[in-house]
Amino acid sequence: MVFEIIAAAVLIAFGLLSIYFSVSEGASDEKMLAILAIGTAALLLGLWILITKLTLILLLRKLGGLLLVIVGGFLVFGFPDIGDYQRPGMSKAGIFIGLIILIIGLYYLFF
Repeated sequence: MVFEIIAAAVLIAFGLLSIYFSVSEGASDEKMLAILAIGTAALLLGLWILITKLTLILLLRKLGGLLLVIVGGFLVFGFPDIGDYQRPGMSKAGIFIGLIILIIGLYYLFF
């Protein structure tokens, strides 16, 4: 699976750069049309490889990891002081729970 992702990235990069360079160099019409066709084909082939290799479960797992990172980051860095209506130790508990959620979210996001 890793080689397919690398091949897709190379095809997408080649497609984008060939389109960019053909437009910026001001090539003739026949040459530009051929380069644009090759670049577009490489770009579409790379995107097709990425779309077919990434499964829905993987995408949902990454989105869930991102959500957990956001919630955990809020609990660690932005947890409000609740000393007016709770015991003072509850802020430490919120930070502890936030760290746990943040670590789990980072794991799901990166692995």
